[in-house]
Amino acid sequence: MRFGAVPTITMSVVAGFLACAPNPLNKVELTPGSGGASGGATALGGATSGGGTSAAGGAASGGATSTGGTTSGGGATASGGTTSGGAGGTTAAGGAGGSSQLGGTTALGGSSARGGSGGAGGTTAAAGGSTGTCTDVAPPSNPCSDWKSWNQCSTAYLVDGNFCNKTCGRCGGSVGGAGGSTSGTSSGGSGGTAAGGTTAGGTTGNGGAAGAGGSAGPGSTNPQITGTNGYATRYWDCCKPSCGWTANSNPAVPSCGKDGVTRVGVDAKNGCEGGGSAYECYDFSPWYDAGTNLAYGFAAYNGVPCGTCFMLQFTGNGNSGANAGAAALKGQQMIVQVINIGGIQANQFDVLIPGGGVGAMNGCSTQWGSSTDLGVQYGGLLSECKDDASCMKGKCSSVFGNVSSVLKAGCDWFTGWYSSADNPTLVYKQVSCPSQLSGKTGLSK
Repeated sequence: MRFGAVPTITMSVVAGFLACAPNPLNKVELTPGSGGASGGATALGGATSGGGTSAAGGAASGGATSTGGTTSGGGATASGGTTSGGAGGTTAAGGAGGSSQLGGTTALGGSSARGGSGGAGGTTAAAGGSTGTCTDVAPPSNPCSDWKSWNQCSTAYLVDGNFCNKTCGRCGGSVGGAGGSTSGTSSGGSGGTAAGGTTAGGTTGNGGAAGAGGSAGPGSTNPQITGTNGYATRYWDCCKPSCGWTANSNPAVPSCGKDGVTRVGVDAKNGCEGGGSAYECYDFSPWYDAGTNLAYGFAAYNGVPCGTCFMLQFTGNGNSGANAGAAALKGQQMIVQVINIGGIQANQFDVLIPGGGVGAMNGCSTQWGSSTDLGVQYGGLLSECKDDASCMKGKCSSVFGNVSSVLKAGCDWFTGWYSSADNPTLVYKQVSCPSQLSGKTGLSK
């Protein structure tokens, strides 16, 4: 609900509805989008299967030969050589040392038996499975290349789901370490790290029981915060935000013309009202910064001055029911700047996300044309897709591909970094506004 700037206002919030008045103290709603369980609370902890079945370096005692006979124990042993007697023969390879185990599962890597009394147990112990085959399994949202560019390869969502192993360097020996480059008389070396959990390698072959960065490790590598419990919803109504009038904010948040780019006068009439020319600027779309491992964006939130900033840290749960997207966000962090108010709860952040739903106000049909697919009024394109992430990704292209590359990028951020999360819960605390946000609005708190 958007109103004009007046000295005082009295507002009765009715969930899901706001009336529109023609002038300042512009308010926009966004009630939560549709909830819904997408199932799947991603498996946590590493199920790194025991370091493969590992040939245990040939498992044979290498040429355990009886005293110089014709290889009563060595003979056909795996890679143990024919050991023509005596001191265990030449023990050709001395135990293959886990010759083809997948690097990430840390084959025993050279726990190889001694290979008789000679031959040093084979000096080429398979380098931790360097011959393993590695392929990518693509997640249901963005391609693996996007996740790598966002610096998100270590998230539990990808690791536990075995997504993007090749792109993220989690197989083919790149994670499994040397895995047994030591001679057969050793226990097999350290075995490297198995997808985030340090493995015992060698004779234990457990591959790190914690795998995947620990059973409950956060998705973010940034220091975790404590704060007030809340939740996030989403909207994009194309309307000028309430902080866009000088009566409500000093300085006022910029508004843009119908092209979403050209700045217009700060007190220009709201495009959501008849004859108005001021709309939401496209560059208020959210984005991810790999340099800080944080997402940034703008939001509606009640009870604080325009320009106040908050850090949001997602808990992995959904306010409207469990969903895989919310689970994938666990530990991830985002900083938002408040530029609007609305008919929302005291602990609710209504994040500006292209395609998030128009809510009580709809300036998008005026700005883009009435035939534009705006999705469900509350919940937007994701709700129209019934929480299907693949459908949502397609909508980002079909709806915004010919409108604005900036809006499409913001929508792709939602299907990628944000994992198409439906109303995720969070903890939040007030922080100083970073230049990434204050540089766009001119407001710094």
